[in-house]
Amino acid sequence: MRFLMSVHRSGKLLFLVVLLGFIQCSSPQKLIDQEQYDQAFVLLINKARNGRLSATQIMQLKQVYHHTNQTDHEAVSALKASGSPDIWPKVYAHLKNIRQRAGAVQSLPWDLKQQLEYKPLDLEEEVLVAKIKTTQYYSRLAEKLLEANDANSSREALDLLGKVQQLNPAFPELDKNMRRAVFSMADHILIGFKNETGVNLPTGFEDQVLEMETFSESPWQQKIILTPEQAAGTTYRMIVVLEEIEVSPHKTGQTTYTEQQETARAEVIQYELQKSASLIGYVQLVGAGHSKPFLVSPFSVSSQFDYAYARFSGDEQALGVTTLELTKKAALPYPSDESLIRDAAAELNKTVALLLK
Repeated sequence: MRFLMSVHRSGKLLFLVVLLGFIQCSSPQKLIDQEQYDQAFVLLINKARNGRLSATQIMQLKQVYHHTNQTDHEAVSALKASGSPDIWPKVYAHLKNIRQRAGAVQSLPWDLKQQLEYKPLDLEEEVLVAKIKTTQYYSRLAEKLLEANDANSSREALDLLGKVQQLNPAFPELDKNMRRAVFSMADHILIGFKNETGVNLPTGFEDQVLEMETFSESPWQQKIILTPEQAAGTTYRMIVVLEEIEVSPHKTGQTTYTEQQETARAEVIQYELQKSASLIGYVQLVGAGHSKPFLVSPFSVSSQFDYAYARFSGDEQALGVTTLELTKKAALPYPSDESLIRDAAAELNKTVALLLK
């Protein structure tokens, strides 16, 4: 959703530039007469920051500051009194307006704040509650749209989920619902692999990561393609990016103990061997006609060699069942780095399959 967020920020910036240009061409009193109190506040607060307020403008700033806050406060009270489930985005917007104005005035010199009759406002908890409820509302509405399982509804859902991401990128099920929206909209899902580790990978590694058989349980199976030549219509790209490979050093543990059954006694040496390989990176979704990802899902998968065997001296009758089994196991060599990396590739393939569900 980074692309959508970028578009949102750019649009917001353009709006503010146009708004500021419009405001600068107007006088505070003219804006007040036109009941454009928010614009008057922006103009006056900017003048105040530069220390250019006259006595008249101080009175104007006091008027618009308290008037706009009171208007937003009354709007919040009316919305809450309505009991409607769709009020929270508006409630959140009004509360943010009050908080932003209070923050702007709070930064002014002390004597000017005294003239404005500024009082600190403790809105953090109220704003946080409204933010949470707004996020929940957008998410529920998006999930309802996704139930239709058609491109138009999914497009609306994706827009709502983009708002959820801006409010709380870690919101539960957000990534899953965004993928569901995208996959529903897509004609094809082109899956690819990118090695950014700077090292040569074992032969067949990419094929193992993108093994199609594991994707057979995906509801989007018929849309999945592996080569650009198969692309047609609206195609989204799902790229598995490998950033780092970590292979642990050999770890060997040795424990000595005694086992005894009645008069039988045995000295046991138990050996523990450990080694692991981890693959670290992310899976990114890229929209049709775009180069930047709008959704990034990090991954870290591992394969683990964890092996134990034992040797003993003395009477075998002294050994317990578990120890006896360990003594029958062969002393194996450590697996090669390549072998562990291949096993980890199979785990990564399962991770990609989960993202396709």
